[in-house]
Amino acid sequence: MGQGPPGPGRGQEPQRTLSESLPGCSRRHPPKICEPSVPVGSACTTSDLVCTPDHARGYVRAYGMMIPRSHPRWFAAGGHGVVTTADDLSQWLIAQNDQGVSAAGRRVVSARSVEVMHTPPKGREYAMGWSVSPAGEEPRQIRHTGELLTHNAIQTLLPDSRTGIAIVANTGMISGDDAAVMLDGLVDLAQGKSPTVRTPFTMKADYVLAALTLLAVALGVLGTVRARRWARRTAGRPLWRVGLRMLPCAVPIVLFAQLTDLVGLFMNREGTLAQLSYVWPALVIWSAATALASTAVIAARSLAVLRARRTRVLAAPGTQDERTDAEQEFVGGARRGK
Repeated sequence: MGQGPPGPGRGQEPQRTLSESLPGCSRRHPPKICEPSVPVGSACTTSDLVCTPDHARGYVRAYGMMIPRSHPRWFAAGGHGVVTTADDLSQWLIAQNDQGVSAAGRRVVSARSVEVMHTPPKGREYAMGWSVSPAGEEPRQIRHTGELLTHNAIQTLLPDSRTGIAIVANTGMISGDDAAVMLDGLVDLAQGKSPTVRTPFTMKADYVLAALTLLAVALGVLGTVRARRWARRTAGRPLWRVGLRMLPCAVPIVLFAQLTDLVGLFMNREGTLAQLSYVWPALVIWSAATALASTAVIAARSLAVLRARRTRVLAAPGTQDERTDAEQEFVGGARRGK
């Protein structure tokens, strides 16, 4: 977890190292050994992410800016929520890379257990928490990743060179996946190559979404303003055909309603719209703005169609004469009744 937010142009740069001491956390949650293979200096939380230090505050990226956001309170015990240090991660990677033997030469887990953790089923690339690089890819890597809404991490083993790399970043998932981006450069350095400098793809995609958001708002305003003109052009058509003409406007509304399911399908995860606003804020803003613009256009056109048809009925030839004859007949009948 870095010291402060990475700037828009520094998303791929390491922000020092993890904090090596967690005094505020250890007072509330004293360090304890969870399992032999878990970093023994880590402060294991009991239920929530309440012990994350202030200097490890998380951020989300939107439109090239880093925005601080507090992580929602989750029940995290058992799945994640361990606040660790750079030294702990290095000790953990040494044991993983040395068949379960620690840096001090003490066996903390059997070699067979490490082999099982690192070996995926036949035809697959994911083992027990670790994924292996595709066959033929160089250098050969064994990776473990971890993501929260405001932090992400990645650890990789390079078995051929007995190298381990761990990166923890205080930026979130898709929009701030800095750890994975930094890893490629560090792997190049470990191989004696010049590092490839990349940036998260959302740093470019967000500007495209920003342009599409502005376009959606502009089209929504234009469609609302011109609703009466559109209603007059469709006045002679049956209502069901008018409804079909407005059907495409409902697509953005359906998209926004199903946005979490679509993204969840892509990421193989489930979540809420509020959580998705952490994962990719610009995507949620674009989808919401487009849905709102479509709703405004549909409402304005529907109201304009109803008003135009009512006006047309009242102004139709013979309508006024029929109303006059009916009134006269009513008056005549009333007089005869007297």
